[in-house]
Amino acid sequence: MAQAETTRSLVEVRDYLDHLLQVAGLEEEGNGLVVGGRPMVAKIGLAVNCSFQAIDEAIRRNCDLLITHHAAWSRIDQHLSEQKYGRLRQAGINYYAAHECLDQAAEVGTADALARAVRVAVQGRFHPEGEGEYGVHGLTPGHFLEFITRVGQQLGTDPRRWKNQESFGHIAVVPGWGGRTDWLAQAQALGCDTFLTGETNMFGMLFAREIGLNLVVAGHYATEVPGVMALGARIARDLGLEVTFIAEEMIEAQG
Repeated sequence: MAQAETTRSLVEVRDYLDHLLQVAGLEEEGNGLVVGGRPMVAKIGLAVNCSFQAIDEAIRRNCDLLITHHAAWSRIDQHLSEQKYGRLRQAGINYYAAHECLDQAAEVGTADALARAVRVAVQGRFHPEGEGEYGVHGLTPGHFLEFITRVGQQLGTDPRRWKNQESFGHIAVVPGWGGRTDWLAQAQALGCDTFLTGETNMFGMLFAREIGLNLVVAGHYATEVPGVMALGARIARDLGLEVTFIAEEMIEAQG
């Protein structure tokens, strides 16, 4: 990622991110500035999770601001949530969460970035009733097995896959935990023959098989890395700040 010697105020960086990601009206803990630290920002670290590993590496790299896709939600991280935020406060590092806002963002969002990475030409966005527009769908060249190889190479994973029909080329893309039956049903209604996501469970696998939708599951973490990196590249371009991606050692669910 880009490196520069520019320094900007935290207020300027926060306002830029709030506008770029359209955080107004979204859950505050998962979208926006969560922890305030030093008033000036020269170096930004980005990671998928607000993990201790990401926090400690941000400290080691002398980052002034850490941005992650997943916050340290109290309902998920339990007692670790305040420990993580406390470690950031102690180090004087600002912390910004970009969850739904990054999922829904155009161009730098998780779905758009993943689609670009695996060469799916986006035709439109989609979502089941009551959900945000986290998914995209579009066309891709090649055949199913070639697509699996491409996804694996681009994301550095070994995707699980279920070929449930012969047609191939119209792909639904929903990063993270997108392999839910309501997302799968909406993708089929759009005419998609293949569904790419990060994570699913038994019900998603069974549903995909029974409706005849090819399913590719490439890992929750791996499918969201492109979006985080795209956000970092945009920040470096627009603000001229030094930006560094912090990779994490992940254990992917096999459900």
